[in-house]
Amino acid sequence: MFYIILALYAIIFITYLFLFFFIIYHLARYSINAKTNKIMLPIFVVVSILLFLSNIMLFFSVDWNALISKLIIF
Repeated sequence: MFYIILALYAIIFITYLFLFFFIIYHLARYSINAKTNKIMLPIFVVVSILLFLSNIMLFFSVDWNALISKLIIF
């Protein structure tokens, strides 16, 4: 059961990466001016990476086997 949850998380991870690069491209390509681009792009990258790293740490800190056994009663 853990592998199903891990596979779903992998799908979310791939979607997050796709959206991350999509936003990076559009921030770099269609920014209002170069000064704004030089400020916003690094801020977005750093904050996005920090949020995703915290998400990974929290995901793997959950005891999924205990949670699943309490949710599914046989």
